[in-house]
Amino acid sequence: MKKVYCIVLLFCIFNCSNAQSIISIEGGYCQSIFYCSQLKSNYYYSFSQYNSYYTNITYKEDVFKLSKNMRFCAQLGWKQQSQWVYREDKNLNDTFAIGVRYDVRSINLCIYPEIVAGDFIKFHFSAGPIFQFIVQNKAQGKRLQLMAGQNKEKEDFSEQNSQDIKGFSWGAKINLGVEIPLYKGLYLSLNNAYSAGFSGFNGNLKPKMKFINCIDIYLGAGLFYTIEHKDFFPNQKIKKSKKQ
Repeated sequence: MKKVYCIVLLFCIFNCSNAQSIISIEGGYCQSIFYCSQLKSNYYYSFSQYNSYYTNITYKEDVFKLSKNMRFCAQLGWKQQSQWVYREDKNLNDTFAIGVRYDVRSINLCIYPEIVAGDFIKFHFSAGPIFQFIVQNKAQGKRLQLMAGQNKEKEDFSEQNSQDIKGFSWGAKINLGVEIPLYKGLYLSLNNAYSAGFSGFNGNLKPKMKFINCIDIYLGAGLFYTIEHKDFFPNQKIKKSKKQ
């Protein structure tokens, strides 16, 4: 019986159509726009963006059985979200002010379908969920306490692992890109992507800002290589006989 199974398996392997797997490495520019749900009338705040960067490793698989222009993708990435946050907390005649630059470094996982168009030069579009886990938050800034308009205390500080922003969050990401062939299975990829957090960051800022997260803008380039292999689940079509 085992010999029969082996023969059937070998028959399926050598009679299935070709498929492609893609492995890519990408990196580039990232800008994060922080937002929160706290009203400025209750607790004054302002945000200023800093330029930052990201890098991704992506695995893509052609899904010929569903569509010749569709891929399934899994992406593991690292990014830094940089932002200057200024906050004021007023209590009677005293004002407690703090200005901090946060460099939030995180690991991100995306799983999504991708649609491809074109033959020689290809264009791709994808959208799906993004899961973010913060591994480090570097904070550097100043604390200032005012009393009746006069400086009372001033403190410079730097924290390598700030607890102001931490934990896990999730959101959605969309990506637009173009694939330019270079040599055989090697391609140059140019990408523009956007992501937004749907769940707030945890940490010390959460009760003060109520809801705080980011909209991220990515501009990057990368290289990817296509690997030809056997499609073990080919989209077999029933041929009609010419004889009636």
